[in-house]
Amino acid sequence: MRLFKPIIRKIKKGRILSFLFKNLLYVTIRFLFWTYRLRIVHAPGMNKSLEEHKGIMYFWHQQIVSGMFFFFKRRAHGACIVSPSSDGKFAGFICQKLGFDVIYGSSYKSSVSVVRKALDELTTTGRLCLVGDGSRGPAFQVQPGLLYLAKKAHVPLIHIECNPQWAFTFKKSWDQFKFPLPFSKIIITIHEPVNIP
Repeated sequence: MRLFKPIIRKIKKGRILSFLFKNLLYVTIRFLFWTYRLRIVHAPGMNKSLEEHKGIMYFWHQQIVSGMFFFFKRRAHGACIVSPSSDGKFAGFICQKLGFDVIYGSSYKSSVSVVRKALDELTTTGRLCLVGDGSRGPAFQVQPGLLYLAKKAHVPLIHIECNPQWAFTFKKSWDQFKFPLPFSKIIITIHEPVNIP
């Protein structure tokens, strides 16, 4: 990985290289999405039409690719919060191309403006898609910001569990990030909405 760091840095700084890389990444993601298969499991009492549910829908950082595939495939697009970092801008570009509305913000910087934008989105559409454990973790722990948003907007939290059948695991990453392999089956479990008292 150290060998590629100077190349990645150069891509991020160069406008043309960055543009080409982002579009290449998008084309690659779309190709992979074409090969994936989807299987959906609903929790008892959960309406099978996700589009009819309002609330904050979240999946774990480890499962970002699987989660994006699910929302794209079901056309259940909404708004998502993406980090304003250089890495986040790559992710935001892909999200926008896939049909998501992107709110750039971070729980570490400008959190007040992010909360306002998120609350406006929840007031307008009633739906928001977030990474439950954020970009830094701890892994598989819902961040306090999600609980605050759900409570403030009076909407439930809906956990979207995403498990790829075959995936490459980045074992040195903080959450052991999983990238689904081509032709993998993505198993989605939609859990029952949880209201925050």
